[in-house]
Amino acid sequence: MKLSFHRLVQREVNDAVRWYEDRSNGLGDDFFTKLTTTLAIILANPERNGFWLGSKIVRRASLKRFPFAVLYEIRPGKVRILCVRHDKRHPSYGMGR
Repeated sequence: MKLSFHRLVQREVNDAVRWYEDRSNGLGDDFFTKLTTTLAIILANPERNGFWLGSKIVRRASLKRFPFAVLYEIRPGKVRILCVRHDKRHPSYGMGR
C-alpha cells in the first residue's frame, strides 16, 4: 500500500513546522518526527483509527504531544492523506477534500 497526499497537505505541514520552530529551536523537527511516525502507523494499519465526525470514509489519527490530527481515507491500493489539521480548527476543516 502507498501514501498519497492532497496538494494542500505540504503547505499545512510546512506552516506547522515553521510555527513550532519559531517557538523553540528543534520543536519543528520534533513535530515533523511525530507526524512521520503517525503516517507510518497509518500505513501499517490504516483501519486502526476511527471515522471522523460520523463519516463512513474519512478517518482521524492524532499526533502524540502535538494538538494535530491527520485526516485520511483508504482507497484501493493506497491511503490518501486529506489534511494535517490543528485540533482547534473548525471541526469540518479538511472534510471537503
